[in-house]
Amino acid sequence: MALKFYDSPFHVTHDDEVASKMAMKMDLSIMLTGLIKEQGWTQKEAADKLKIQQSRVSDLKNAKIEKFTIDAMFDMLDVLGFKAQISMPTLHEASIAISKTQAS
Repeated sequence: MALKFYDSPFHVTHDDEVASKMAMKMDLSIMLTGLIKEQGWTQKEAADKLKIQQSRVSDLKNAKIEKFTIDAMFDMLDVLGFKAQISMPTLHEASIAISKTQAS
């Protein structure tokens, strides 16, 4: 029996479109949670900084990615001083880079 490899664990149980978005949201939640931890913030402090409810920070830390849109996660990164930039060398290829802005 040959081994079958998947792009992410989400691709095992979901179609490509859904799985890719779930994988992106998981990566963003890991980044956001890591940034909060790096600052040493409590959930309350993070919520105040991000202008969201404390329960949303809890959801983020517990990887409840189904409760977030990608837009909401990018908004949180914006508040933390990050900027997302897309580069599209061709109509069939694009990449997104997220980096700290100079002013932050």
